[in-house]
Amino acid sequence: MEQKLSFDKIRELVAAETTNQLAERMVGEMAFSSDFERVTRELKLTDEFRQILLMENSFPSQDFYDLSEELVRLKVGNTVIDLEAMPDLKASLHTITNCLRFLLADGGEKYTTLFELAQRVELDANILKRLDKIIDDKGEIYDNASPELLEIRHQMTHKRNEVDAQISRSLSRAKREGWAPENAEVTIRNGRLVIPMLDTHRRKIKGIIQDESATRQTAFLEPSEVVELNNDLRELEFAERYAIQKILAQFTEYIRPQLQELTNAYWFLARIDFIRAKARFALSIQGVMPIVNNRPMIEWLDARHPLLYLNHKAQHKEVVPFSMTLGGEKRILVISGPNAGGKSVCLKAVGLIQYMLQCGLLVPCRETSEFGIFDNVFIDIGDQQSLENDLSTYSSHLQNMKQLLETAGDKTLFLLDELGGGTEPRSGCAIAEALLEELYSRQSMGVVTTHFADLKLLADRFDGIVNGAMLFDTERMMPLYRLAIGHPGSSFAFEIATKIGFPLNILEAAEGKVGTEMLNFEHQLQQIELDKQEIARQRTELEVSDNFLNEVIAKYQKLTEKLEEKRYDILTDARKQARQIIADANRTVERTIADIKEANAERESTQQAREQMRHDAEQLERQQEQHDRERREKRKKIKHITDIDEKAEARKEENEIVDGPLEIGDIVRIDGNDTYGQLVELKGKKAVVESNSLRMTIPLDRLEKTRKKVLPGEKTKRSNDRFQSIYDDINEKRKLFKPTLDLRGHRAEEALTELQHFMDDAQLLSEKELQILHGKGYGILKTLIRQHLQSMPEVQSFHSAPIELGGDGITIVHLK
Repeated sequence: MEQKLSFDKIRELVAAETTNQLAERMVGEMAFSSDFERVTRELKLTDEFRQILLMENSFPSQDFYDLSEELVRLKVGNTVIDLEAMPDLKASLHTITNCLRFLLADGGEKYTTLFELAQRVELDANILKRLDKIIDDKGEIYDNASPELLEIRHQMTHKRNEVDAQISRSLSRAKREGWAPENAEVTIRNGRLVIPMLDTHRRKIKGIIQDESATRQTAFLEPSEVVELNNDLRELEFAERYAIQKILAQFTEYIRPQLQELTNAYWFLARIDFIRAKARFALSIQGVMPIVNNRPMIEWLDARHPLLYLNHKAQHKEVVPFSMTLGGEKRILVISGPNAGGKSVCLKAVGLIQYMLQCGLLVPCRETSEFGIFDNVFIDIGDQQSLENDLSTYSSHLQNMKQLLETAGDKTLFLLDELGGGTEPRSGCAIAEALLEELYSRQSMGVVTTHFADLKLLADRFDGIVNGAMLFDTERMMPLYRLAIGHPGSSFAFEIATKIGFPLNILEAAEGKVGTEMLNFEHQLQQIELDKQEIARQRTELEVSDNFLNEVIAKYQKLTEKLEEKRYDILTDARKQARQIIADANRTVERTIADIKEANAERESTQQAREQMRHDAEQLERQQEQHDRERREKRKKIKHITDIDEKAEARKEENEIVDGPLEIGDIVRIDGNDTYGQLVELKGKKAVVESNSLRMTIPLDRLEKTRKKVLPGEKTKRSNDRFQSIYDDINEKRKLFKPTLDLRGHRAEEALTELQHFMDDAQLLSEKELQILHGKGYGILKTLIRQHLQSMPEVQSFHSAPIELGGDGITIVHLK
């Protein structure tokens, strides 16, 4: 099964992402499961770790060592941990501790399923504290790991100093007496410090000859004074080993009661490495966690074969995705189409993607896709003839069909390639048809590929059987690798044969045997499907254009409303000012009357009051005159500019008429109106003029030659063409625009510049919701981006994404 689906290659790719031997074994044990709870749990674990890889940078990424075998060995009494295992034990326990600290830090708010996994681990922190006191990061035992070891190493240091001093004195004497070469240095032979002596003087200094050169001209002597010191040093080295072994034994006895907890902790570490490997693989194939339902169903959007995607990605090629819906009444899909058109690849992709999901792997499709859970997946594909079992290709297919019928039920997914092939067509087709009817009655769900027309016609007889076609470009004579649901496909045998250069006389004879009606029918089916897709594409473009125009109209209406509101506000303010002026004048009058009464109508006071009123009135008059004068000046300027434009236009009209004989191709104006046309023919005293696609015969004396090079209507057309070009640019920008901007790793200035361009494009295209990926880190980039968004008037609001979609590492922006 796994080899047929190529799942063994998927397993190899996941295993290559592991760093832990136990995790690699977990990849090997990864198996298909129909347990809904188990499958969804594995998917959630992998998806949460995928988010960690995308959004976090503080999760441990090294020292995932597997010490499970060493821990099993220590369960036997009187065993002692190996010194070589101590550095790996310390480093891996630090990794386990840091993993637990990361996953337990927020109480499971971000990574709920991983938090539950970490909660099961119990690890005594004192183990790591003891290790930190015993061994350093380089794997060396500390001198003070025990008082005994500390004393021994002090003695060893003192003894080495004595040895160095004594052997240096011996070497100096040998050089001084000429017994050793001038460039001789102390060296080591057989683990002992020696001095090189000339062979003729080897007996001049008492000692032991430890070695000699290949030419026997130099002897390596250990002086007798040093021999005793080296022996003492060797005894201290033995004592050091014993002291270290004693420390290891004490440490082993300390951890022996906790071996089960340590074993669980290392299982947790391997589990994390296994989940991380699945998450890394998911990133490589753009795998996501879809919606999973606890019932058999398929509702996939933009699914891709993962291995084909990786292969094309390495070659910088695109993979054509496919969408598929099975479930409810629609249970069986019959795919037909040309050879090498992608039928078998599509069939394998369905089986592989479903198998991956039920093994707990994220799948390459759109996140809004919906997957179901099947009890078993059955696939029959390829040539399976067996010489050992005396089976032909068709016999092996029949054996597989027999096995399918023994287990098929309403939770079975079957995938059958080239159903009915391999034998006499009529008999094979009949058996295939009866098989599909039986599977349909059992409510099994499946996908089959075929070239038989009778199997395609089953869709007309059974509501639950649907036709699908791998499309073929009849103009370029090549497959499109696109799956279209709802219509059967053609095999295009004659077209493919023609393309590869098959003899035409044989093809013509074959066409005569098949009949042109059959060929035309298949061509028309394919062309109808292509036309349908083209109409759908154009309808989508029209809807986009219509929505765009509606938004533009709405914006203009809103602008008009704002202008009307502004006009109302201005008039209201003016009325308020007028009322204020009247109120001020009334107060002045009342104050004047009061002054007159207080002064008993004295003439002088009355005169002063009158003068004050006259002064106020004159001031108001002067203000009004100044306002009127400014208004007249503005009107004069506007009229002057208008007059200039009208005179320029008049001069332009006058100057465009030129003298000279009329020639074919001239742009002429017909006397008596503003109609323009192009002279296409001369007939004596008359001429044929074309205007607005209409030809007229007009006397020459009614035509005026102009300086124009093109008709005015053509200018309008060019203007329309320019507008269309702009509109096309906007449409192209809309197609390429993605509502997600990734600013992770950018410097602040670059990020803000790119953000501004992104927001300008979004506003131009009337986008309403955007996503900005900035990661978490220290939060500096997120703060700068959000401060910039606050200053932008077109931004209505923004907030962090939901936890399951990235949380604080992504900002969701809503535009007005």
